[in-house]
Amino acid sequence: MTINPRKIEFFNRESETAEIKNILKSEPHLITFIYGPINCGKTSLIQKLIDDLPKDKYAVFYINLRGKSVVKYGDFIRVLFAIEEKELLKKIKNIFTKVLKHVASTGEKATYKFTGIPVDKGLLETFFKEKSNEDAFNYLEEYFKNISKHKTPVLIIDELQVIGDLEINGKAIYKLFNFFIRLTKELHICHVFALSSDSLFIEKVYSEAMLQGRARYLFVDDFNSATAKRFLGNYGFSKDEQKIAYDYFGGKPSDLSNLILSSENIKNIINDELKDRSSRLSDMLDKLLYVSPGVMIENEEQRVKRDEIIKLLKKFKDNDEIADRDLSRAEKIYLIKKNIFFIDPRKGMIKPQSKIDLLAIREILGELNTEDYK
Repeated sequence: MTINPRKIEFFNRESETAEIKNILKSEPHLITFIYGPINCGKTSLIQKLIDDLPKDKYAVFYINLRGKSVVKYGDFIRVLFAIEEKELLKKIKNIFTKVLKHVASTGEKATYKFTGIPVDKGLLETFFKEKSNEDAFNYLEEYFKNISKHKTPVLIIDELQVIGDLEINGKAIYKLFNFFIRLTKELHICHVFALSSDSLFIEKVYSEAMLQGRARYLFVDDFNSATAKRFLGNYGFSKDEQKIAYDYFGGKPSDLSNLILSSENIKNIINDELKDRSSRLSDMLDKLLYVSPGVMIENEEQRVKRDEIIKLLKKFKDNDEIADRDLSRAEKIYLIKKNIFFIDPRKGMIKPQSKIDLLAIREILGELNTEDYK
């Protein structure tokens, strides 16, 4: 096999890209939640889309919360806003004029992309006061209104679940949802996209009454068999190698990319990865012999039971996915939090996060006397 040492190029996603482009061509009226299993390429998809947007039509505001610590209101404000340096914007009345002038002047050169909402340092300091949290949203609303006179604003927040539990006189996430609804459903001035790989968070979002009829959901999955093999074929993998790779890693883009970039023999990589995943599962089950972790369900802590975990894992002995019905709830939540399971709330289905995780589950089940767990 000849490995192409080039940087791995963005691949496929034609249907998802087409759907998002159709959304952007229409007037903003719904929040779009983009979700899927971990490492399936959601962020790569949205970043490629940003790069390819028509350069004279959109002003993109991309905020990635991955790895950010957001435990109080000030943290929340910091991730939303980017301070304009060199006193470019000294007063709020000058912000709109200068930014709009910049948008117009750069329109033919590049899509206007921010990594936060530009704001004057002095104004930002006023937002740090908890009582002024409504001022921050009022500022943003006026800001997007003015931008929309020249370009279509597109607000993208990646890993939105990071602020899911933040309290600001109530849950910050609800204030943010109301703001998103204001921008889309009511004012029609800004497209809003929220990305998350936390399927429990998406499950909560999907069940929120306040978002009924105000949001759409775009599912980004791993590659199917044909796409995964075509992807590997582009980097010199033989037909046999493509089949072996898909049999063990499925269509997980990150796992396939690791195969492409590695100089190791493909079978060695598979053995090492399967051993690692199986070891992690075995260690988890071993710990559950001595401790009973708790998960919160409707503000009540429920204990996780090892026997119920094994019963749940056993359902995947002969199934790649199962219906989210009649399952022990605490154990289901625990395994999703551990990123072993992924839940699709729209389909009501649960599956392991990846093919290699599924195979690790089956390997562990083979080592246990599962007849004791019926």
